Amino acid sequence: MSLYRKYRPQNFANLVGQDHVRNTVLNELKHDRVSHAFLFAGPRGTGKTSTARLIAKAINCTARNEEFEPCDECEFCVSITGGNFIDVIEIDAASNRGIDEIRDLREKIKFAPTYAQSKVYIIDEVHMLTKEAFNALLKTLEEPPPSVYFILATTEVHKIPETIISRCQRFDFKRINIRTIMTRLQFIAQEEGIEAEDKAIELIARYVSGGLRDAITLLEQMVMDKKISYDHVRAHLGVAGHKTIEQLCQILAARDLRKALHLVNEIYNEGYALDMFIREVLDYMRETLLKQVEDGKVDETAPLLAMIDAFVEAKEGLRSAPIPQLPIEIAIIKICKGGLRSFTEQQPQSESAELIAAMGGSSDAETKEETMTVEKISNELNEVDDEHEETDGESGTLESNWPRVVQHVQPPSLRRSLSTGRILKIDENELTLGFEHKFHFEKIDTVESKASVEKALEAVCKKPVKLVCTLQKIALQSVPEIDEIPASPQKKITPAKEEDIGARAMEIFGGEEF
Repeated sequence: MSLYRKYRPQNFANLVGQDHVRNTVLNELKHDRVSHAFLFAGPRGTGKTSTARLIAKAINCTARNEEFEPCDECEFCVSITGGNFIDVIEIDAASNRGIDEIRDLREKIKFAPTYAQSKVYIIDEVHMLTKEAFNALLKTLEEPPPSVYFILATTEVHKIPETIISRCQRFDFKRINIRTIMTRLQFIAQEEGIEAEDKAIELIARYVSGGLRDAITLLEQMVMDKKISYDHVRAHLGVAGHKTIEQLCQILAARDLRKALHLVNEIYNEGYALDMFIREVLDYMRETLLKQVEDGKVDETAPLLAMIDAFVEAKEGLRSAPIPQLPIEIAIIKICKGGLRSFTEQQPQSESAELIAAMGGSSDAETKEETMTVEKISNELNEVDDEHEETDGESGTLESNWPRVVQHVQPPSLRRSLSTGRILKIDENELTLGFEHKFHFEKIDTVESKASVEKALEAVCKKPVKLVCTLQKIALQSVPEIDEIPASPQKKITPAKEEDIGARAMEIFGGEEF
């Protein structure tokens, strides 16, 4: 027998992680007010079917204890545990989803129970029933015979008609937390005589996303010679492990680009799943973020939020990337180099040592030197911005102010899509942008995105401007030669073009055009 079947809870006291369900059901049994229909909704492996069987046992048990738990010894309890009790009918709605099956059920419930006092129907994956089958079930579910109980279980409650939900007593099963899963796995390992490393147990518990059945199945699968090792679990699941993730986050906090890229390529070459790797990184950063909030350091979360944003974008780009590790490498470069400016806008770079400490690392002389360099670069870039703002304020044209508008838009992902647009038409209070790529067009052409861009337009142009987006091929405009631009010595310097800003950035960062 599989371990998850062997250790399936046989009484409410052993039901793991669903205290709210256990307490309510036991209270109903105590006062003899058990609902005629239950709806259990929640993720897989959280105890829905097990709870349904426990209710069936408690309803039919002839010797319940003082806590109204089933005795697990009478004929009815033993038969239900073995799965061969004729008055407890389990139906798989995935393979019995039509109206004919429901009509057959309606005919059979008219007959009295064969042996027990009550007949219990457990319908698993009930969301798979057809619309006609749900309609046929309605009246029976609302007014079943006194000796009949229905328990519906589903992982996708949003697919169930409201008319069905309103006729049931609904319980939402929660994902089981990591610590509870670890405790249960350690208990099973001890009972089975399995020597399991604590780190291996924790890795399994984190991997299953709150599903205890999946965790027990993995535990059984990982056993080798009555032992479970961390390295074996890590290699089998294709995950990098908590220590590696912590190391990467410390490197990113110190903004050591070379080490970070080297570590990512090592992870890829060892065959670990990159989507799972990004998920682990985000989990670790989320835990660090929540800890900072709990410690009252909300003002210090800006750099960490920028890191999270970069990795979320990398996860989205992972599916279509021609080179698997490329989205992660881009995210790392943005964090270590391109993202520095967004950090300095929200938080002084002198606080980078605190970020390293929050990530579990420590500051050193090299980091301090890098921080001073970053502050210098940031100051130079801010001076360029101040110069642009001063000149743009007098020129007043929307086209010349467009780079400033783009910089005002948040979040960075929206700003990147906006920068791909080209100005097609400028009326007095309306701006028309053209986009070559459908992805960027659809990202900007939403109510929320337009509102963000129009807010930036109003902030820069000092008047409301409506944004209109179109999807079409845009011909690249030629850039005029320098000698074609008339000299105006009496006028102030005109705002820098995007090409000039790019050249200035390359000069500061030491890059080159390719």
